[in-house]
Amino acid sequence: MLWPSRKGRPLKILVLGLLVQTALLTSAGRAELRKVKVGDTMPEFSLPDATGATFTYKHGASKVLTLTFLPTVQSRFERAIADIEAVAGVLPETAEGLGFAGVISGSAGKELLKSSGSGSKPGFRILLDGQYHLWGTLGVVAAPTVVIVGKDDRVLWIKAGYGYDFVPVVRAYLNQAMGIAQETAPEQAQHVKAVTNDTVVARLQRHLQMARILEQKGRLESAIAEVQKAIELDPDSIEPPLVLGELFCRSGRNKEALELTGKLKAVRKTHKARLLLLSGWARRQMGELEPAEKLLIEATTLDPESARALFELGKVYQAQSRTGKAMESYRKALTLVFDTSDRVEVSNRGQGSDPVSQK
Repeated sequence: MLWPSRKGRPLKILVLGLLVQTALLTSAGRAELRKVKVGDTMPEFSLPDATGATFTYKHGASKVLTLTFLPTVQSRFERAIADIEAVAGVLPETAEGLGFAGVISGSAGKELLKSSGSGSKPGFRILLDGQYHLWGTLGVVAAPTVVIVGKDDRVLWIKAGYGYDFVPVVRAYLNQAMGIAQETAPEQAQHVKAVTNDTVVARLQRHLQMARILEQKGRLESAIAEVQKAIELDPDSIEPPLVLGELFCRSGRNKEALELTGKLKAVRKTHKARLLLLSGWARRQMGELEPAEKLLIEATTLDPESARALFELGKVYQAQSRTGKAMESYRKALTLVFDTSDRVEVSNRGQGSDPVSQK
């Protein structure tokens, strides 16, 4: 039986998509894919991408292929996009022989891309499987599902469904496929992450990490949603509300930022400084320059190394046409940024970790 749309046209594809993405989800725990398993040869296929160009996978190309079938629920779609970018972002820029793509199955692909975030584009190709051809060929049972195919055209790894081990485990298996040396074997990464990421603290940090990635991509509303999830996990933790306040300021939601800071109580001096910064930042953007100046001066007194507070104070002075004080405040902020970056880089070289820059 076909269900008519409001315009009288059948919704056969939509009904098929709903049936596939709901009824088959119940079997995710029993099988990763219904028609293809690890060790099988990956079927050849061609799909258009979001720009109209064609992506073709053929045997014998000696390339690693990573496909992620993306959820079509907006919030889960945004999260999956951010996770995939977190994986792809740490791969060597010179890595050769790698095909990396997301797949949206069903008719809503283009609209989903248009409505996501603030218009920024994902850093990898998005393929449109509008008629569920590739979905059906592989027998996908859940979204997201990740399929990694080795250079020999055989399926190396399949991950159906979502978990807090998504990023580290996908990264580990992709490194293995690319022949990139790593300290932890993929099987160990999956086991360790499955255990450690069950804690509230780990899940909270997961949401904050996701928020940072989304913020970097300009998807501020999605980043705010992730931080709000972190707050729900641990309402007593002050870090997530402080991050939320920063996102409110960045997105121009100044009244919400002020309401938030008015409810928070800080014990540590650095937390008090951040609250003062947020209040001053919001009031500066609202044009309340005198109270903003007082708040930001107090913030820099409590935390003289807050580059953001000094920058905002410079903005206040600039708006007041106090050019000399504005330049001095900007100079201090820049000095702190570059000095911190240098110190972090030197420290991380000694520890063998990735450099971290301060915004």
